[in-house]
Amino acid sequence: MEVRDKSHMEAVERWAKFVRNNPRSKWKKAVNVLINATYQKADDFYIRLEKTEKGREILKRLIEDRLKCK
Repeated sequence: MEVRDKSHMEAVERWAKFVRNNPRSKWKKAVNVLINATYQKADDFYIRLEKTEKGREILKRLIEDRLKCK
């Protein structure tokens, strides 16, 4: 696996060290902010997609494909 660049790997290592050396209560808030922002961006994307005819077609296909997998 190729790492994107040295600075990316250094950031991953700093985060791992922070998690190891701090209680969960300290780093959990930062993780929750990231996760919540990710979900919000996805929600915003689907709302924008739904506003166009082509977008609604894409969403319909995605839903149909998801239902086939269950």
